[in-house]
Amino acid sequence: MIEANEVQVRFKTKTGFADAVRSATFHVGEGEVFGLVGESGSGKSTVLRALTGLVPISNGSMRIGRHTLGKHIDRAFRREVQMVFQDPYGSLYPRFTVDQTLREPLTINGMDRHDARILDALREVGLGPAFRFRYAHQLSGGQRQRVAIARALIVEPRVLLLDEPTSALDVSVQAEILNLLRRLHRERHLTMILVSHNMAVVGFLCQRVAVMRDGEIVEQLPIEAVREQNVAHEYTRSLLLATEGYRRKAIDPA
Repeated sequence: MIEANEVQVRFKTKTGFADAVRSATFHVGEGEVFGLVGESGSGKSTVLRALTGLVPISNGSMRIGRHTLGKHIDRAFRREVQMVFQDPYGSLYPRFTVDQTLREPLTINGMDRHDARILDALREVGLGPAFRFRYAHQLSGGQRQRVAIARALIVEPRVLLLDEPTSALDVSVQAEILNLLRRLHRERHLTMILVSHNMAVVGFLCQRVAVMRDGEIVEQLPIEAVREQNVAHEYTRSLLLATEGYRRKAIDPA
């Protein structure tokens, strides 16, 4: 479903050019959940934005389904590929109600049965009709992210790109959103790419993972290898150690 070959993303800076992504190559099968992990600034979110056409690539190639990314991206691509951003408040227009937020993509794509689709979308993400005419500031962080997921899914995409969808949420709410995404993947047979810095989050949802550092993919491995900590690269080991968190050392009172 997704192919990226020797992808390079370069940004112009005051002192010259900076390569945010260098020679990134990976593929994602149809119906697969693929993870991109790494610390902040490693280039994983840039890869996701390049896949949507929000960031142009300076070298290499990207393909999603029958669409090859280039200067012109047609409307069919925009409907088939949807993205959920990290900040659920920043990604929702504050002057729109939930109803307006979900109705706009239906109007843009010329889809019918707006009211029925909106109610179905809210129900699918665990929100009832009572949320339909609320504004973003009247919702909790988890509810906002559910609306953002509903907005992405309401146009019936084949590919869902997730840019750290739980990092801005409390731990208990993170679990709810991850369970929701797992159920939606199973029911809709979606192809997903999940960007995260947390190996535990990736291990819960993904089947394969690519580890990024300084704009490069340093290792790709099945999720079973991550769970068993059977990794080859030292940087991947350090990410796994960071996921375990701080362990207090016991002091012998004697």
